Amino acid sequence: MWQVIQAYPTASLWLKSDLHAKYYSFDQRCLVGSANLTAKGLGLANLANLELLVQLSTNEPYLQDFEQELFTGALEVTEDWFDSFQEMIVKLKDINLTIPLAVNQLVIESTISTIPSEAWLPKLRNPEELYLAYCGDWDNLTTIAREAAERDLSSLAIISGLSKTAFKDYIGALLLQKPIIQQLDVFVKTPQRFGAICNLLASLPCQNLPDFNPQRNWQTLMRWLLYYLPDRYGVSIPNHSEIFYRI
Repeated sequence: MWQVIQAYPTASLWLKSDLHAKYYSFDQRCLVGSANLTAKGLGLANLANLELLVQLSTNEPYLQDFEQELFTGALEVTEDWFDSFQEMIVKLKDINLTIPLAVNQLVIESTISTIPSEAWLPKLRNPEELYLAYCGDWDNLTTIAREAAERDLSSLAIISGLSKTAFKDYIGALLLQKPIIQQLDVFVKTPQRFGAICNLLASLPCQNLPDFNPQRNWQTLMRWLLYYLPDRYGVSIPNHSEIFYRI
């Protein structure tokens, strides 16, 4: 799809990881439902699928509001991001070989409100403890770590049954789809000091989180990025000042 879109200068491709239903808008019509634009869905295959869509008018105010909300937290694909996702797909292929065909998304019972995707930052201070929570090994977590892990797992669409190595690769791929991390990723193409990154976070939607503290939040996020994406990010400490950068 990316190669096709590149042939049209005015076209763009956006990713929305928390949207499952299908929404097709063109001219003055809008088709809503669960239909996929595949060969089976379009009736081009011998064994076609029955796909259902409801036609609506794009002039409806609620659809216009929905489209505006849809782009909140959506990620525009660039050539750099496409290459990054291609690398992740290669890693995730090994995961697919170790998971049964029928898999379930991990469900975490939590009373903590889910954070909107566009404002999400990790809460768990030590990222290596997330796998303990994923496996249900709650006895080895403090109360504070358990609550933070529950919130993070409830905000991430993680399939069950992953090994520790596969889990790390999977979380790394999910992190790259988070809007704040995408903006940070672009920012640290040029190495940045601790204070500059804190200022960036303070200018993004995460600033509205009830417990937001730019220094503490950045320390936690940096730990996650170094742990789950060690081949992508690095840190150096010249003259006792942290410098974070893209590798």
